[in-house]
Amino acid sequence: MVRSMVAGVAGLKSHQSKLDVIGNNIANVNTWGFKSYSYNFKDAMYTNSINSTGGSIIAGAAGGHNASQVGYGSTVSSISNVYTTGAPSPSSRTMDCMIDGTGFFLVGNMVNGSFTNVEGSGLFLSRVGIFSVDNNGYLVDDMGSYVYGYAVQEGTGIPEKPATAAEYTVEDAQVNITEKREDLNDQNKITSYDVTIGGITINTKQADFKDQVQDWLTAVSGKAQDVQAGTNPDWNFSQYNIALNRYQDPRTDTTQQPPNDKIPGTVDLTITKKTTGPETGPSWTTPAGGGFTTTQTNPGNDREAGTAAVYPDTLSTIRIPIDPDTGQRYDIQSWRIDEDGTIMGTDNQNRAIPIGQLALCTVENPNGLEKASGYYYTVGANAGETEAIKPNGGPAGKIKSGWLEMANVDLANEFSNMITTQRGFQANSKIITVTDEMLQELVNMKR
Repeated sequence: MVRSMVAGVAGLKSHQSKLDVIGNNIANVNTWGFKSYSYNFKDAMYTNSINSTGGSIIAGAAGGHNASQVGYGSTVSSISNVYTTGAPSPSSRTMDCMIDGTGFFLVGNMVNGSFTNVEGSGLFLSRVGIFSVDNNGYLVDDMGSYVYGYAVQEGTGIPEKPATAAEYTVEDAQVNITEKREDLNDQNKITSYDVTIGGITINTKQADFKDQVQDWLTAVSGKAQDVQAGTNPDWNFSQYNIALNRYQDPRTDTTQQPPNDKIPGTVDLTITKKTTGPETGPSWTTPAGGGFTTTQTNPGNDREAGTAAVYPDTLSTIRIPIDPDTGQRYDIQSWRIDEDGTIMGTDNQNRAIPIGQLALCTVENPNGLEKASGYYYTVGANAGETEAIKPNGGPAGKIKSGWLEMANVDLANEFSNMITTQRGFQANSKIITVTDEMLQELVNMKR
């Protein structure tokens, strides 16, 4: 059969393959992180009708002439990925992120321990950062693969802690008032009063019960060394602010007729530590003839310094760390991913918790990558050196949290390529039609 028929069929196959590539690009126009493909033609094989010869300058010899070749149509030269960064699309999830650069995320099944060799790990590369946390506290993508990066080194990344035991409430503390007189036989000449609360006694000239208690509070809070000689030498009152919440003066109660000596009343006090921090509690001594109860709370806002996070240079899965105070993993309520890939969480105590740092992989020859399932790539034999680094804003890029990378498909270019591919297909089919008509004429010559 004539060679034009073969060339036409080869052209039809080539243009059909190109249309397949165009159709795949358009189908994935809304696929996150999709990289479009370009289809490239090349000439098919050739046959020589006349071989080339070299000329000779010997007398009587002829000059050289070029070869005359006839081709057999076209075929595929290459189908290449276009690795330009797609446009950013805003996302409502803070754990969604995109790479503003040429790097790739490293994801895959569980690899026990830490490692540095990306190519030998058997993991995938990805451009899609739709991340979440699974039931075991691991960072995963939306296809269920673990996300790899740099975990927080043990003993670091401990957040600031609120101060403890900063406030005490003393309820129904018994107050004993002893009247002091110049003449013990004269009941009307009271010179002062001894006020005793919790075994500590001060002297005041105030006759009103509330003022007497207030003088006791002033003395205990402001003259700590003077009252240390009382029955509570272990409690340094200078570290506390003491406030009166409620008092009950029995002398205002007409149902009682208290004696003139050691008149009992009750008060409720709030005792707040001036400098918050670890505290075992006050050492009140129950006075004779009555007692009180104490409760302890933690209202302090001061915090104990934490330990800065340190990230090793070896790769591993990223998992919510364990709180050394509770032995449980931190209860993370919200998330944030910084430009350098640092993943931060906020726990139920409103503390910033370092979770880990994402890794970005650089590939020497991205076109050497091979597509796997979904939006994954495997490192092909021609990909060259593949290395994992921490995001630093260089060629590998930086992380943009709250964004996802759109497909880099140019619809206008794809539709124009579709038109030219269609016309090329029609032209090749026309070659077959014309060749068929010529063969028909040849067959009809026998009639």
